Amino acid sequence: MDLQQAKTLLDKINSLYKSISTDGSQIASIERDLMLSYIRQLYESFLETPGGNARSVASVSANSGNSKASQPIDLPVDPPAPEPVKRTYTPPKIIEIPDKPAAPKMEKPAPAPAPEPAPVKLEVQEPAPAPRQQTPVAPAPKPKPAETAVVDAPPAIKALFQRQAATELSEKLSEQPVRDLTKSMAINDRLLYVNDLFGKDNNAFNDALQTLNRLDSMDEATPLLTGWAKQHNWADDEKSDTAKAFIKLVRRRYI
Repeated sequence: MDLQQAKTLLDKINSLYKSISTDGSQIASIERDLMLSYIRQLYESFLETPGGNARSVASVSANSGNSKASQPIDLPVDPPAPEPVKRTYTPPKIIEIPDKPAAPKMEKPAPAPAPEPAPVKLEVQEPAPAPRQQTPVAPAPKPKPAETAVVDAPPAIKALFQRQAATELSEKLSEQPVRDLTKSMAINDRLLYVNDLFGKDNNAFNDALQTLNRLDSMDEATPLLTGWAKQHNWADDEKSDTAKAFIKLVRRRYI
């Protein structure tokens, strides 16, 4: 028997066992076949040794020393399953609640005496004096700035504001009131007023119409018309007729 070969086989068996035990999963078929092969070889090596040779067995023990081959192989054994814990039912304690004592009866208080009625004082109301009648005071007349403006103007400009009584039906119809000066004239009249009375400045003409629309009377509009007449020389012979027609149109705004 070759003891060195037996020791090598034991080391292989121990090494393979450690590998299988650390894996923790099921043993593969190749690992199982390899372990059986190592055990068979070890068995056959000891089977070839004479049975009465005690020296061989002792020498195997001496040569192996503290090697892992001389130690028995402990296969892991699953621990027994613990027994289930038996639970005992303990009934709950019954706590007795004493009955509440009856509330003492409250005595009704004696009714309070009724208060004596207070004496009634009779008051005699005197009749209120009749209101005095106030005589209405007439408001002071407002000054007329237009009359002052026309008086201060030259005679040629004063003539532009003179009114003539309408005699024919067409003239009477032409004096009907208008609400908006910007919408009460034809395109040709508008161009004539812009060119002759406002120096061909359309913006100045539009501003003048909007200002006149905001006024309340011809007396308020006369100072503005007088100023424009002086500025653009409405008293000129070529512009006077146009100026009179424009002033007549403005007067219809305040009828």
